Amino acid sequence: MKRFFLCGSLCLALLAPALSAWGMSRLFDGDARVRVQGRTLCFGGAAFKSPGLFFNRTLQVDERQVAVHSIEVARQPYEPFWSSASIEPNQGVLLRSDTCFAYGQAITGFREKVPARALEPGLYSVTLGGRDSAGDGQRATFMKTFCLEARGGGMAVIDAGYDEKQGRWVCNPPQ
Repeated sequence: MKRFFLCGSLCLALLAPALSAWGMSRLFDGDARVRVQGRTLCFGGAAFKSPGLFFNRTLQVDERQVAVHSIEVARQPYEPFWSSASIEPNQGVLLRSDTCFAYGQAITGFREKVPARALEPGLYSVTLGGRDSAGDGQRATFMKTFCLEARGGGMAVIDAGYDEKQGRWVCNPPQ
């Protein structure tokens, strides 16, 4: 009887992380990359998490077949600034670590849902919805909250952080 409980406890301890990973609800799978390239605000992604048997795995987009099928940019508090999605829901644009989805510019095979508005300094978020068609076809959603700051006749990307005291996202001081 003692051996039964020992084996049962060991099995439960080994399966607990896997069960929590299966039942886990994830808002996003990886951080979106936000950068200014020339005078263009670019969005992309490099790595994402995929559920494994016992632990999540970090996968690199360059080693997979991640296709982005939607992109949404919003100013905080939630105010859509630009949105575009694939015309064919099961298709998208292949994502590489150096991909630049340029703010407001047409994406082949996509239809604009919210026309791009003029960017202003402030707090924004971006979501790139995708799917990893290599292997198991898991979703690959990339998100980031960031700030734009006027600088030298253009815009600069500044990190944002969550302020526990205020209970909201804020722009980090420029460095």
